[in-house]
Amino acid sequence: MHNDPRRYKTNRVHVNFDDYEFDLLEALARYNGLQMATMLREMVMREALESLGLRSMEEFDAISVAECRAVSQLH
Repeated sequence: MHNDPRRYKTNRVHVNFDDYEFDLLEALARYNGLQMATMLREMVMREALESLGLRSMEEFDAISVAECRAVSQLH
């Protein structure tokens, strides 16, 4: 279990794909032995981190924790 309740994956987003896009994603998920939702989440998170210039979720967590501590010290 996570110590941080904000780490529970309870936020949902709905995305629509045409038949060709869906078939491609389904084939890719099957090829990698993953559920499509898991694969898509990993792809989206990897792209988001890359667009921020980060290499991993651990790097993001380290930055987030450092910023939270800085903000909490202001109050």
